[in-house]
Amino acid sequence: MDERRSQVLPEYIKPSSDDSDTETLPLHGKEQTQAKPKDQEKTTSGGPDATTQNGKRDKAQSPFSSLLHSSKVSIRQSAQGFKQHTKHAKHARAINITAIVAGVALLAFAFYTIWYSFLATQPVTVFRVGKQQIVTQNVGGGGLVDAKQNFNLQFPLAERVMGVMVKPGDHIKHNQPLLRLDPSQLNAQVQQAANDVAAAQAYLNSVAASAPNPIAVAAAQQAFQIANNHYHALVAQTNSPTLHNGNLISPVDGTVITVTINPGEVFAANTILMTLSDQSSLIIHTQIPLANLQQVHLNSPAQITPSALPSVTLNGTVTSIIPQANAQTDTFQVDVTVTNGQQLLLPGMSAYVRLQGQQNAFVVPRISVLNPDHESSVYVIQNNHAYLKQVHVAGSAPDVFYVDSGLSTNDQIVVLPLNRLHQGQTVTVNAVEQ
Repeated sequence: MDERRSQVLPEYIKPSSDDSDTETLPLHGKEQTQAKPKDQEKTTSGGPDATTQNGKRDKAQSPFSSLLHSSKVSIRQSAQGFKQHTKHAKHARAINITAIVAGVALLAFAFYTIWYSFLATQPVTVFRVGKQQIVTQNVGGGGLVDAKQNFNLQFPLAERVMGVMVKPGDHIKHNQPLLRLDPSQLNAQVQQAANDVAAAQAYLNSVAASAPNPIAVAAAQQAFQIANNHYHALVAQTNSPTLHNGNLISPVDGTVITVTINPGEVFAANTILMTLSDQSSLIIHTQIPLANLQQVHLNSPAQITPSALPSVTLNGTVTSIIPQANAQTDTFQVDVTVTNGQQLLLPGMSAYVRLQGQQNAFVVPRISVLNPDHESSVYVIQNNHAYLKQVHVAGSAPDVFYVDSGLSTNDQIVVLPLNRLHQGQTVTVNAVEQ
């Protein structure tokens, strides 16, 4: 009982047998261990009466020990709860303080931004616009290669083909024989036409010599005129520059593209027998954006790069500008003629064409133009205020834009800072570039 009491109480003073002397017991440790034999000796030496007395005292003191232990546990739990509550309260208070500080800082920043953007005078750097100058700019577009001249070989009379002397893809020269016709049939047609003329003439003479009948004479004269015209037409056709010694010959230097007749076949008059192409000079039908219409001029130099030969560049010249827009692509057609001496280009190939256009424009810094691709604008300084003004960008270079409308000489346009300006804002000019 003494040992349990010593664990609960910091110090316990045990009364002696004579109620005058007291003995102090330690809490724990070696002294407490050493004290147990003494207690046992005293209990033994006291006899039965002492044992009975100690048992009664232990029973009397047991409720008091339990009460003390319960109180100690309650006090410890209360202390721990108080510490946790204090810790949570401090943490919540710190969060509230942080939120308040952040909100105040955000409001201050917003107020400063509004004041700086709308109320404060903004210092700016401007560019003084000079005089218009002639600028050269490369514009371009894609196109298709086409032959400059195509010829459809025909004959005005029905004839029989005796032989075909070329095939598609052959390169031909001027006056080279292409087809051999049947001369007997051609001569028979001419002879028949001559006979028709003689017969018509004889009939006219007989009608005029007999009893004169104006109607019969007029009809005979008309028949003779028709026969005579047909004969002379045949004679003229047989003397065609494309017919020589019974052969159809090539009118140009070029390439055979198609052949539509075979030996032994008879063709009707004016049937296309063969297609020839002069590929010594080709045309690229190029589509150029409408925005560059004013920059393209006749006889301007051009560079052609075939899509199939990206390392090859050929020189050409603008020979035609078609004044009609393509509504689907917002382009217009420019024809560029190029010499094809090395036969690097073929009709039907695709190529990219670059043109060197010249025009008058103001040259301004690239960073001073807002929305250069659509509804371009700049800030112009007037009476210490910045005003947004729309301009037209006609072209560009690495660091500049070419503006052909919307500006005047000596205008001051803002270069920096554009993101802090609004319409009509008061400004002060810190630096002027030109």
